[in-house]
Amino acid sequence: RRQVYEIEIDFMEAVHGVTKDVHVPRGQAGDGSVRKTIKIPAGVDTGSRIRFDDFDIVVDVQPDKLFKREGDDVIVEKEISYSQAALGDTVEVPTIDGPLRIRIQPGTQLGTLIRLRGKGIPHVRGIGRGDEYVRIQLKIPTHLSRRQKELLEELEES
Repeated sequence: RRQVYEIEIDFMEAVHGVTKDVHVPRGQAGDGSVRKTIKIPAGVDTGSRIRFDDFDIVVDVQPDKLFKREGDDVIVEKEISYSQAALGDTVEVPTIDGPLRIRIQPGTQLGTLIRLRGKGIPHVRGIGRGDEYVRIQLKIPTHLSRRQKELLEELEES
């Protein structure tokens, strides 16, 4: 029977892969432990099981505040203003490889998903990556100046 151990890693370690030093028991209970260096491949998810010489590791990935994972795809929320949604703009969004500037098309609706092909999580077996989806949220101002109210009322009437 193979020994199975669990390891907890953070989201970015799972995305990019990581090398960890682990202590695994040596022989019978009481024989102490031996340090092993293990390489966890990019793209693992919670529940992934990795076989090593004489033991298996089951991975537990901590969730991330910014990125939600669905399979090998990543979802992020991006808040834009009403005028950015109406007129279009270029905005910066986070990706697992760092910030990226993307184009918001004029007339973009709340909840629109913008697909960034190949910006998701590496496939753990094989080549290629998932996609990133940017979900557009509308930033509604809580305090408007009199002038802003007038402009919005004019817009509503036109």
